[in-house]
Amino acid sequence: MNAVSEPPRFSTAPQSRWLDVHPALGISLMDHLFNRLDGAYPNRWRAAFATDQAIANWRESWAESFEAVRLTPEEVKAGLNRCRAKLDWPPSIAEFIKACRPPINYDAALYEACQQLRQRADGKDEWTNPAFFWAAVKVGEYDMLNVSHGQLIKRFAAALDEVLESDVQPVPARAVALPAPGKGRADPERVKAEVDKVKALQKGVGNRDWAHRVLERANGKEKPSIAVVDMAKRALGLPTGVTA
Repeated sequence: MNAVSEPPRFSTAPQSRWLDVHPALGISLMDHLFNRLDGAYPNRWRAAFATDQAIANWRESWAESFEAVRLTPEEVKAGLNRCRAKLDWPPSIAEFIKACRPPINYDAALYEACQQLRQRADGKDEWTNPAFFWAAVKVGEYDMLNVSHGQLIKRFAAALDEVLESDVQPVPARAVALPAPGKGRADPERVKAEVDKVKALQKGVGNRDWAHRVLERANGKEKPSIAVVDMAKRALGLPTGVTA
């Protein structure tokens, strides 16, 4: 069932992809969200809307808010899942946006950025959030790979906050080095493989899997440095400085 049965008499709807009919759904993304919230909170959600005009007002207000903070459909889907899991009552717009974008773990983000910059040298980098890459770019690759965590964290956090306030772009493919003139030609297959590495990355910030992997390595034969282990423990809310 569509969230709105007939067009509202009065509308100040903004131009928004959230209000356009989605070809795969047959309704707008906002109507789809309304229906999902209605299903997640039966009786409680729809009871807040006495008329079609009230629903239309909700659609327009939430669409404006989503546009203002540049939410993506992927973030909204993740936020809806968090609301289902954690909230007994339907969320306000502020609560819903916070569910879509929970606070960032700066320690985890910095660790990922340093690790992926090293992987990038071989074209093997995989970023959970492209904002981490652009924050690292702002700090500078040399400092990211050579300055201590304690010296970097404030600079990186400030750079990341600045990046997140902008329209975050995907991580670009690392440039393929071409042979010098007269020394041969670039392998077309290799060039294509490098270009194909550009992926649509998720914006979610659930980036603590690395910390579990670090602790697993620490309990095995491989022994990461104490600083790295402590960083992982901080990311998981565990006490640091304790050795097995």
